Amino acid sequence: MNTAPNAPLRQVTVIRPATPRLDTANLATGYLFQVRWENRVNALRHCIDQLVTHHDMPEATAELAALQAYAAIEGTNHTARIDVDATTSDLVVLRTEGGRPVAFTTADLLRLLQRARDEGAAIVIAQDRRRPVVLEH
Repeated sequence: MNTAPNAPLRQVTVIRPATPRLDTANLATGYLFQVRWENRVNALRHCIDQLVTHHDMPEATAELAALQAYAAIEGTNHTARIDVDATTSDLVVLRTEGGRPVAFTTADLLRLLQRARDEGAAIVIAQDRRRPVVLEH
């Protein structure tokens, strides 16, 4: 190191931040893996609260991150998948184990939701905001 009185000072550029920031999906997935809840409603409620409270995340962003993370964890042991290339705003295409497409229109999904409501299985996670709704099984 040059210690001469008129030597130019060298700047140090930080290549990466000292504390890495996790994206919303990783935060939600990490929280859901850490904590085991007896049902999806409690898991999602607590995950959303955690993301909003401890990570200053907007509530709508936290809801979506928690829902997506829960679905990803739940789907790990299933061979059936939602075909995002075939799915549109009016149709959800589920590919079953053999790759067979199963079509759910918006009307089909609304009927499933109504049936779940009639059976008491459609649960509102945050009653004060009346959202989001999940099906408890």
